[in-house]
Amino acid sequence: MKVCIYTNGGGEGVLATDAAESLGLELPETPRYLKERLKQILPSFASVHNPIDTTAQAAEDQYLQGLKVLLEDRYFDAVLAILLPQLPLYSKNFPKKFVEIYNKQKPIVFVIYGGFFAKEVAEELENIVPVFESPIQATRSLKLLKTILSE
Repeated sequence: MKVCIYTNGGGEGVLATDAAESLGLELPETPRYLKERLKQILPSFASVHNPIDTTAQAAEDQYLQGLKVLLEDRYFDAVLAILLPQLPLYSKNFPKKFVEIYNKQKPIVFVIYGGFFAKEVAEELENIVPVFESPIQATRSLKLLKTILSE
């Protein structure tokens, strides 16, 4: 299972990468064509390697449009999305906007960090997709999914 880690917090992306690698999940490099598409959407200083780091400066719509590219493309089998929602760049409408881009064709799990606002976003997203409090929990869920799909 080829997993893409997509984050707006670089440090959390590193934690997720370490956890995924320790569990034997495949984290291939982002292919060139996807890098080019993401560079058109994300801030110019974002890292489009895997893990993909939008940086904290990416606005909500940029984060979601980049995520949409990953969900619609067939290269990666699953996405581990890390979100550190911060006002004013993110809104309470994030879960609603996510529903508009999520085609349910690809597994995705979220890790959401932050204070009260992040908790509100996480509670709404939990009605749609799995949401975890740590990259370790999220990577374990993807490892379990990989095991189930392999049987």
